[in-house]
Amino acid sequence: MSMIEADDTNDRERPLMEATLRLIGRSGLKAVTHRAVATETGMSLGAITHHFGTRDLLVDAALSFALRREVKRLRALALSLQTDALDVDAWIDALVGWYAKELDSEADLHIACYEAFLAAARDDRYRPIVAEWYETWRRSAELALTAAGSRAPRLHAEIFVAALVGIVLQQLAAPRRSFKKETRAALSELVRGLIGKR
Repeated sequence: MSMIEADDTNDRERPLMEATLRLIGRSGLKAVTHRAVATETGMSLGAITHHFGTRDLLVDAALSFALRREVKRLRALALSLQTDALDVDAWIDALVGWYAKELDSEADLHIACYEAFLAAARDDRYRPIVAEWYETWRRSAELALTAAGSRAPRLHAEIFVAALVGIVLQQLAAPRRSFKKETRAALSELVRGLIGKR
């Protein structure tokens, strides 16, 4: 089966994908049934089963859609942050501000992305798009770290992205009101340590 890409999803399927991701984000993969998605979207059960004959096809399509959507959004974010990359503090501020807003308004969809990462650990069909997700982030971080004076920007970018992924997961699992302040401080300290500046 070819997995659905965000750009390939038609207007009728998009609400199905988004509803499925909300269910996954709120209650996990086990919550996804044709009936639950029908209830979430207000569509008929028959319409759901017509588009996706099995639950597995529906889950696979939604996870792929989530990752493709995030890669597209991350690319747009990376482009918007390129001017800030010359000033690593401004870059971190913009990055943390974006995530703070995202996690406040779209937490379920970000949780669904972490479910997709776990799916990739179990099924190599998801690995290319997860690798693309990480590569998108790595390139953005490498640009900023190069501008900041890193002597090993690729390695430092990989460390930065790993830390960021962990921080976002922590915020999803145990939300903190001080997320922006603490995350800005943690990422700034990490970058200073990586590039050897105090």
